[in-house]
Amino acid sequence: MKQTSKILIAALLCLVLALYGCSSGADGQALSQSGRDEPVGSQAEQASSGAEGAAITLTDNLGRQVELPCPVVTAVVANRYNSELIRACGAIDRVIAVDTSTAQDRDYWGMFDPGNVIGKGQSELNYEKIVELAPQVLILPENGSVDEAVEKLDPFGIKVFVISGYDTADFKNQTENIGKMFGVEQQAQAFYDYFNDKLTYIRTQLKDQPRRSLYLETTTDYSTVVPGGAFYGMGEASGAYNIFSEDIDAVNAGEVDPEEVITRQPDCIVKLITPARALPGTGLYHPPERQQFADTVSAIKARASWDEIPAVQNSDIYLMTQFSHGGASKLVGACYIAKWVYPDLLPDLDPDEVFRAWMEDFQGFENVEGHFYAARELA
Repeated sequence: MKQTSKILIAALLCLVLALYGCSSGADGQALSQSGRDEPVGSQAEQASSGAEGAAITLTDNLGRQVELPCPVVTAVVANRYNSELIRACGAIDRVIAVDTSTAQDRDYWGMFDPGNVIGKGQSELNYEKIVELAPQVLILPENGSVDEAVEKLDPFGIKVFVISGYDTADFKNQTENIGKMFGVEQQAQAFYDYFNDKLTYIRTQLKDQPRRSLYLETTTDYSTVVPGGAFYGMGEASGAYNIFSEDIDAVNAGEVDPEEVITRQPDCIVKLITPARALPGTGLYHPPERQQFADTVSAIKARASWDEIPAVQNSDIYLMTQFSHGGASKLVGACYIAKWVYPDLLPDLDPDEVFRAWMEDFQGFENVEGHFYAARELA
């Protein structure tokens, strides 16, 4: 009996230690430890350190239930927004490779080798390379090749988990998933709390206030966003009313008739831009030259009959870069839009401080000015 009791106690102790290891993980690391120029640990070292971990089942951005080793110690990640969320939660050291769209920005992702990527992006993955790297999990967004990835990687025991780092509405679930799978729950919670506080303030201050209208244009001229699109949630979080929120039939595959914008008379216009040297649809740590912002405003004001739009008449035209707006599932962008649209109603919201915190406290990088401009600043 005594021997049996000892065995049972030992087994229970092992179970407790395994569960504790999964929940605590790397929580002792500071949020500012981004691994900017630090080499990612070898796959063998990381795999051996997590070989005895427990398993955890999480619900991903597509509603899929996926069983993962816990904590995850080797992951490959597609989409820069996903890698940023992971870094903000303090687990970037678990990522052993990323895609080209991420690795291209050498000043921001210097720890990743552009010659050792998992593909161009989430829809163009190199499965042979992923199998060669043998990570425990591939993380990619919902607009990536999810089904194909599952089919290709399942035979090799590589899990596929969907995190859509640009999905503002799913920010809470995604930060919680990152915290749990990598064992960095305390850091993930601190990260979530910071931005949730900003959202709560915006909602509280704007409650029962008339909504001002917004036309949000992507880096492509006359390309806008509708419900379900990657950028739509950012505008919603700001409290502004997207002029294409309801009549989405007026938008064809993202393209809008310029006349429709004139008809809908937006109070504010927000436009995204990116340096010409960046890959299409991506952004870079260093912003475009100021002149590119000025030229963009001039081009908007010169559009036929757009001088009839209140936003143009009042110079309520604002610009943010593809790189900067996407911070924290686009909540950085949402804070800027909220302040631009409702400056008098949000006296305690400082979007410049939010961006500083995102860059310095959660990414571990120097804050870079020149990513956000109001048309009035460029006159």
